[in-house]
Parts: sequence; C-alpha cells; structure tokens
Amino acid sequence: MRFKLAFAGFGRRGIEALIAILVLAVASAVVAFSAMVVEGARATLHQVEIEQHPDVIQVKGPFNRALFETPRSGYLQPLTLPVYEPLIDPNELTNMAGGATVLKHQSLLRNVVSGDSFLNVYIFGIEPDKESLVSAFALQRGRFLQNDDRDAAVLDEASARALDVDVGGSFLVRKADGADLRLTVVGVLQGIELFDSPPTTVEAPALKSGSPFVSSGVFVTLRTSESILARQTLTDALVIADSPDRVPDLVTRLKEVFRLEPAVFVEETYTRYLRQVSDFQLTLVLFAAIGSLTAINAGAFVAKLMHDAYEDRRRQYALLLSLGFSPVGVAGLILGFGLAVALVGGGLGSIVALAFKPPHFLMPSLMADLGTVVPRFDFLVAALVAGVAIVAALVGMARIVWILGRGPIAAALMEGG
Repeated sequence: MRFKLAFAGFGRRGIEALIAILVLAVASAVVAFSAMVVEGARATLHQVEIEQHPDVIQVKGPFNRALFETPRSGYLQPLTLPVYEPLIDPNELTNMAGGATVLKHQSLLRNVVSGDSFLNVYIFGIEPDKESLVSAFALQRGRFLQNDDRDAAVLDEASARALDVDVGGSFLVRKADGADLRLTVVGVLQGIELFDSPPTTVEAPALKSGSPFVSSGVFVTLRTSESILARQTLTDALVIADSPDRVPDLVTRLKEVFRLEPAVFVEETYTRYLRQVSDFQLTLVLFAAIGSLTAINAGAFVAKLMHDAYEDRRRQYALLLSLGFSPVGVAGLILGFGLAVALVGGGLGSIVALAFKPPHFLMPSLMADLGTVVPRFDFLVAALVAGVAIVAALVGMARIVWILGRGPIAAALMEGG
C-alpha cells in the first residue's frame, strides 16, 4: 500500500523520475570508474612505496680486499675476497640523524672451518628489534634473535643444510684476532627479504640460486658481530626518515658529516621515486576532476528533475494528510521515493562500471616501470557513488521538506496547489 502511495500518481512526472534514474546511472558509472582508477592508482603507489622505501637513506662503507683463512689442513692458498670495510662511526651517524630511526649493520663474509673443509657464509650483525622495519624474515622453526642475545645466530635453511646444523646446534666462525667463536643456532628461516641486499661476491649457500644479490646468510646481534670484527664501527647503515619529504635535508646533513670520509657513500631512492610517481599523481588529479565534474553536473540535473516531481505532488501529500496520514508517514513517503531513485540509479551505474571495467588500465603518461593500474571497487568507491546519488535526491526534495517544516503541514502543502 505504501509503495503504491509513494510511486502512484506521477503522470508525466513519472517519466522525469525514470530519466533521473537513467542520468544517475550514467553519472554513477562515470564516477565509479573514475574512483576505481584513483583507488587502483593509490594502491599501486602504496605498493611502490613499500618496495622502494623512499623514506630510507643508505649509508655504505667502501669495498675492501680482505684476507680469509682456508682449512687448517691441506695446501690451499689463502683467499682475498671483496667485503665492506667498517668505517662508519655509529655515534656520529646517530647524532646527525636527529629523530630519524637508524638501523646499524655490520655485514661481513667469513669462512666457517670444520676439520679439513670450509664454507663461505655471509654474516649480518643487526639490531633485531629494528631490522623488521625494512626487511622480512619467515621463521621456519626456533625463534628469532633478541637484542640481549650473545653468541646466538639465526640462519636460513640453505645455510643450515650446508653447515649441517639445526636449532640447538652450533658452529665455529673465525674472529679478527684469529680465535674461533662458537655460535649457537636459535632459529632457522625459510625465507628472507633483505632491503638493499649486498651483491654476491663468492659462492655461498643461497635460497635464490643464481641471484646477483645475497639471498641468505647468518644473522647475529650487533654486539656479537662487534666481537667477530673486534670493532664497533659499521660497514653500512639505514636511516629511516619520519616522512619521505625529510629525506633531502637528512641526506645533506649526512654528507656533511662524512665529507672527510670520501669512501663513505650516502644514497637515497627518494628522488627517483618522486620522479617516477609524478605521472601517477597527475593521473589521480585528472580522474578525480572527471568524477567531481560529472557528479556536480549530473547531480544538479537530477536534483532539478526530482524537485519538479515533488512539486507536482504537493496536493496529493495534502490529501493524504487530510485522510489521517501522520506527518511522519508523509515525510517517509517523500524520503522513500527519493532514496529509491538514488539507490536504483547508483546501483545500476555501479553494475555497469563493474561489468565494463578493464582488468588493467594504462594511460600513455604513466611511467612504464611502475606497471599498470588495476581498477579497484571497494567500500570507499561504493560509498562515494551512493553518496553522490543520495545527495542529488536530498537536494531535489529540500524545498518540499522546507515547506513541511515551515508551518502546519496540511496548509503548507495546499499552498499553490
């Protein structure tokens, strides 16, 4: 009964209501597609930011030639291998970084000697509580390192197999003073994703065979690596800025600190990231503008059609009031008709946008190395489309609602009737 009262008696204005639904559907489709592209571009930018870490500054020592001992028995000559030289003063680095987070590293290569054989392994001295900010470690068994661990190690499963050790086992590494240090294995990793992984210099166990970068190794706490190296200076470090915008200023300050150490290199990815994403940001502005202009123009047109439809029914609403309908009931009929038009139009538009959206979207101006945009229809897009349609309907019924609230409802609705 209420459905018939809400939608009956429109006459030619019923056609205008149908036109309003069609206009809303077309506008909602355009708005939905624009919003989906914007959301897809935002997701792409977020993924690129995760991968490139524009807020991270790399401070690296130079490569040096270091002498490593071969097995104690046999006739093999000592090996000379390229490794990072620890030249970075951790105190200077921390002081100049200000409030930025500093991840200190001591990366080294060591021969693990066992009887008449040896194995090259990469050893990384890290701060366990901070390293997970930029790198990922998938633990297979045991536990990860803790800051207070001493002479403990976590290594990947490839290195564990090569060393023939497991959780609870131990192995020896040669220290800078020539003595051996026994490391106890507390955990084994099934996967490692190191940020700014060093290049592979020698044959060693690896999770990713043939990778030009180190994909595995032994991880120890920073104070354990200091014991191995017999020094506190760092081979490399990462400085994480509070926001990417602070990177240029931090880079300038760090270069000033190490200006007398020409072998220390300060690098950043922020400049490259900013250059790469500029086209994406322009695309966001373009599609946001398209969606906004469509929503404003179509919304105004739909609001005018709804206004005309309501004006023609003022006498009918007055008649309903005279027959005993409550003011709240009549207001519900007005609101129900407007919301029905909005939701049907917005729903049709969303269905059309979903049905015809391409799986990938690429504009000629987008940087190719950032990949294509995948349009995304999520809660935010649905809320935006529904909001545009509902606002258009509310604007259309605004005058009739104003009349209802201005005085006695029956008298108000009879005015001009």
